[in-house]
Amino acid sequence: MAQQLVLEAVRNESSVSTQGILQRLFAAWFDAFVYNQIWEDPRVDIAAIAIDADSRILTISSGGCNALNYLLEGPQSVTAVDLNRHHIYLLELKAAAIRYLPGHESFFDFFGRGKGPRTGSDYLKYIAPNLSKEARNFWESNTLLGSLAYGDRISFFRNAGLYEHSRNGYFLRFFHWLSRRLGCDPAAVLKAKTPEEQERLFDEKVGPFFESSLIKLIGRLPVTLFGLGIPPQQYEELKKDLAEGGSIIDIYRERAHRLACGFPIDDNYFAWQAFGRRYDTENRKALPESLKEENFAKLKANIGRLSFKVISATDEIRQQPAGTFNRFVFLDAQDWMNAEQMTELWMAIAELAEPGARIIFRTAGAASPLEEALPPELLGRFEYHRELSAELFKQDRASIYGGFHLYELK
Repeated sequence: MAQQLVLEAVRNESSVSTQGILQRLFAAWFDAFVYNQIWEDPRVDIAAIAIDADSRILTISSGGCNALNYLLEGPQSVTAVDLNRHHIYLLELKAAAIRYLPGHESFFDFFGRGKGPRTGSDYLKYIAPNLSKEARNFWESNTLLGSLAYGDRISFFRNAGLYEHSRNGYFLRFFHWLSRRLGCDPAAVLKAKTPEEQERLFDEKVGPFFESSLIKLIGRLPVTLFGLGIPPQQYEELKKDLAEGGSIIDIYRERAHRLACGFPIDDNYFAWQAFGRRYDTENRKALPESLKEENFAKLKANIGRLSFKVISATDEIRQQPAGTFNRFVFLDAQDWMNAEQMTELWMAIAELAEPGARIIFRTAGAASPLEEALPPELLGRFEYHRELSAELFKQDRASIYGGFHLYELK
């Protein structure tokens, strides 16, 4: 059932076409625990949607980190939805941990370090009794292969750690292994003390990875990006930004360079996850705000404003009374959709959201697909904050997307 929901979200081509076959493969791949953290910068989101006490936010969940970060701004409510039930189980685990663990340090073991000696006993004592039956079954089971290799999923927090797991985690582990075989060392970038050192270490330890003939070969395959949760149609959007005579590898290298060098490394937890597969657990500066000790009391106080469910954003908007939401965070979902699906979603917003509602999303390429996909009369109901979107895009520490877009319902 869940795989069918994902397939319906990504299927834009005939099942017998090459693109249609890739979309079916991606749906099968995505029906799993894909993201252990989110890859959109909440600082940018918060600045764009201007969260206040009246904000009623609908967001796609993914790893759930940003939903928790939004809570720190004191909105009226945050509703997280996802077609991937595994991501909802992760967010449910986080919410129960915030509510019931005895303090910040035990919470940090789970989601800061990703592991700890007390996580097993803390899970059984404080978290497990407060999970839904479905979520508890998920964390206390695994696939056959996963069980043989790692045990139940909750054991992720006792062995290698949460950030070594999930399909995105395995993808990064593989490419770190491969980079070392090629003489590179991505984690070296994290040792930089100055912007100049970031540039030098990237050129010495990361840049050569993209010059490898092997990487140039496998980087051209759409299935390579399944590990990042990128469906085939998003790969096609990414290619639209290629310079004349350029390669898709050039885009990968440019975005990796921006991630490594575009922002202070001691503050960019996305860079720590990409190049080190962990957060900075020693200095605790390169962390999501929701993991910082000084924010834990506020997070705990506001966790009751969070809800989550397995459903599409379009269906959730349609099923709720008009005015239920006035802030919308769609991550990169527009890249997954065809024109018909986008029109259905944005028509629901136009009909059921209040004037002034703000909507944000990211895209693999630079351009907003709405400008061509939506009927003119529907598009005309929204104001595209083009200049602000471009400015906020420059501030996104995650650096993996080509565009950031903010619209407002007139």
